[in-house]
Amino acid sequence: MANLTNCPLNRTLHFRYPLYTAVYSLVLILGLPLNGISLWIFFRRLGLRSPPAIYMANLALSDLLFIISLPLRIYYFATARWPFGDVMCMIPGTLFSVNINSSSLFISLISLDRFLAVVYPLRSRALRTPGFARLACGTVWLLTLAFSIPFAFINMTKMDKCNITQCFDGLDERKWKPALIIYSVTLGLGVVIPFIIILFCTVLVIKTLNSQQINSSMFDKQKIILVFVMSLLIYAVCFVPLYIVLILYSLHKNGYLAHRFYDALPITLCLATMNSCMDPVMYYFTTNAFLKKKKKKIELTVTVAADSVSKQSNMRLQNLPSSKMQCGAEPVEKVQSTV
Repeated sequence: MANLTNCPLNRTLHFRYPLYTAVYSLVLILGLPLNGISLWIFFRRLGLRSPPAIYMANLALSDLLFIISLPLRIYYFATARWPFGDVMCMIPGTLFSVNINSSSLFISLISLDRFLAVVYPLRSRALRTPGFARLACGTVWLLTLAFSIPFAFINMTKMDKCNITQCFDGLDERKWKPALIIYSVTLGLGVVIPFIIILFCTVLVIKTLNSQQINSSMFDKQKIILVFVMSLLIYAVCFVPLYIVLILYSLHKNGYLAHRFYDALPITLCLATMNSCMDPVMYYFTTNAFLKKKKKKIELTVTVAADSVSKQSNMRLQNLPSSKMQCGAEPVEKVQSTV
């Protein structure tokens, strides 16, 4: 039987409890309507007819799945009690893993798609199709679920030394060795590689937009550059620190490091959670840049069509005999005026 004399009377005195409660509540209040409205816009206004809209809709769906699990986390960190059992503890932890891994991959796909649209607009048409985007998103969901299965088994309830059931509050001591392997693999495949892709795309897009090869009337350069910089910042601030601290803390729990890094863990977890509120800001600038480009394409198509009709009319006039030009002058003017 556990010795209860050393058990604190109020476990919520540690700074992580009020911090998690406040941050999760803020993300729930802001993230739920922002991502819900974003998802509605992608379905109703953009109609999921373009790769960027498809990627962003899936990213918003991933954020929503995580956000709807936040009330359980808020209840636990506000009360330091968990009466809901293992399964209900496993679901929010798994959804958090799904959100982090899928968000990093969807942001990579958005950056890669915009990179191809700006740097290789003609050669990449076969890849920038709605069908290919849906296939890529399906692959991301499958990979994310596969990565998240191990997290489901390590994110379960545990009993502390005071016989109090804990959830979202660290792992059982026996699970830190497999956790180190899981975190290391996830850092390599799900964080480092996508970060390199986003960084590569950002550098080349900025270089291309600042060159003389791009028609400034077809692109809103500042907004496109801002989209890439925001993607890079979201990734660098929300995802990279979390997994670095998780690995360092896992190394400590396995006896490889003396320093605990425990106090850094709540900070990085809160930063990772905030990505659900930062993503809609990226949607706004990406959608605006996309709609401007689409509008410019329509205007260009109308102008080209008008010029084509005008040239054909002039060619007909030149081929007509002089006696017939006077009779046909009035109809030609009518044709040009309708264009």
